[in-house]
Amino acid sequence: MKLHRIKLNAIEHRPLLKGLDLSFTDDNDLSNVDPNCFIGINGSGKSQLLETIADIFFYLDRIFRKINRVIEPNAPCLFELEYSITKSNQNYIVKVIQEKSRGTAPDVLLFDYNYNELELFLDDIESYLPQKIIGYTSGENETLSIPFLDYYDEYADHTASRALPEINSSKKGAAKDYDPRFYLMDYSTNKGVVIANLMSGNSRKVKLLLDSISITGIRNFQLKIQTKHKAAKGKDGIKLTPELEATVKNLKIAAAAYEYDASINAYTFDFYNNDVTRKVINKYFGSSIEFYTALYKLELLNNLIIDKKYRNEIKKTRRQKSLVIKPPTVSEMDKVFSYSEIKLFLNNKSLIDYINLSDGEHQFLNIFGTILMQDTPNSIFLLDEPETHFNPKWRREFVKLWNALAAGRTQDNFITTHSPFLVSDCKREKVFIFKKENGTLQISLPTKETFGASFDYILMSAFGLEYTTSEKSLKDLKDLIKSDDIELIEKGLSNFGESPEKFYLYKRIEELRENTKDDAPNL
Repeated sequence: MKLHRIKLNAIEHRPLLKGLDLSFTDDNDLSNVDPNCFIGINGSGKSQLLETIADIFFYLDRIFRKINRVIEPNAPCLFELEYSITKSNQNYIVKVIQEKSRGTAPDVLLFDYNYNELELFLDDIESYLPQKIIGYTSGENETLSIPFLDYYDEYADHTASRALPEINSSKKGAAKDYDPRFYLMDYSTNKGVVIANLMSGNSRKVKLLLDSISITGIRNFQLKIQTKHKAAKGKDGIKLTPELEATVKNLKIAAAAYEYDASINAYTFDFYNNDVTRKVINKYFGSSIEFYTALYKLELLNNLIIDKKYRNEIKKTRRQKSLVIKPPTVSEMDKVFSYSEIKLFLNNKSLIDYINLSDGEHQFLNIFGTILMQDTPNSIFLLDEPETHFNPKWRREFVKLWNALAAGRTQDNFITTHSPFLVSDCKREKVFIFKKENGTLQISLPTKETFGASFDYILMSAFGLEYTTSEKSLKDLKDLIKSDDIELIEKGLSNFGESPEKFYLYKRIEELRENTKDDAPNL
């Protein structure tokens, strides 16, 4: 899947993006991960565009999916979208045009790679949408979260309705399940990502991931499921769908041991990492993404502890005001599903509890674990400043590791960043500089190649930084350069580290000495 073009003809809640018309190159080279990279200062529209892409695909998913379809009267914006997708080893081009904001579905056109139009029926449109939309945000208030949170709420409600016999018998399709199309990878998903990868992921690629953080593997973890406790609504608590009942049954088989408390219908599963456990997990759950999805669906049930009216009010406010409002956090003791006792082996064979890892290590495992397991073709990654908590070494190796984990996939990748490390590993035609001038968004490509470029050039192009030295030290250095006192300048040299700007102090000393010679009397 590759996004070729997005045009936003009208978008009321994000006026900065109105009129945006961006085209993206598609070199068909699957041997390298070559992300589209959005750079620029805060508030220049980078994250807004990522969210708009997610918004559009969320809208298309709702009105074209076969199960739990929602007739959406209001489009998120008036847009034109073009992307390529691979189906049954054939490449197709999809064009979507939304001309009216209310009451009218978009026109969806299908073409072969020679732009010959093909017949497309309404019930077939879903199969030409991206299979997975994966979002990542490191912050609590990132706008990218909104469409994913809405999807989370909607999917959780559908899961709850499918567990109720009276609804299943009267509402056609209510009992059917469908795998989620949207995955938001934020801090709350870390544990599931780590467990799924370390228990059922590709061993060679998992090692690549772990080598960077001095961890060799997982020793054990615990899962808890409780559906009939004091926080659960109704006398019978949270109902499980047949699919989730099957998941619980499979967890019983895979666990080394489990306990059951009938009074609150609670299970505590203990898992130990060994060959037998991994084989059983692979047999009953499949790949790491399938195992993660099974756990993800159980985790959705935590949303049902919160009163439905309150959840609906949050969702309404979120949409009306474009605010990232999350449901209140459910305490660990009240959750329907929770993780605990995750123990990891360090290189020196000592143990560390997962929660004792640093924020950067959590983020590293979450991002690259997600990239590793989300190998579904025709997927799109939307990563909003994923390197926020990374040290310089990890930032420098970001694209390299991404490539090692995901090269060869038919996926598209978008990333926003402020890091010159990431930009220096992206081709010029994939780098988009966002600038806001007098309230108007300007997007341009760099004038020179960015792949392998110096940080000075990247920082100048993206952020208008004439100097890369920090502002306070640069001011002090400039003040010293203005001095006519050679001795004062020489004494001040030791106060500054090595930098291109420090060269001007040496040059100033030479100038003053030359002037002294010129002023000397001729004898």
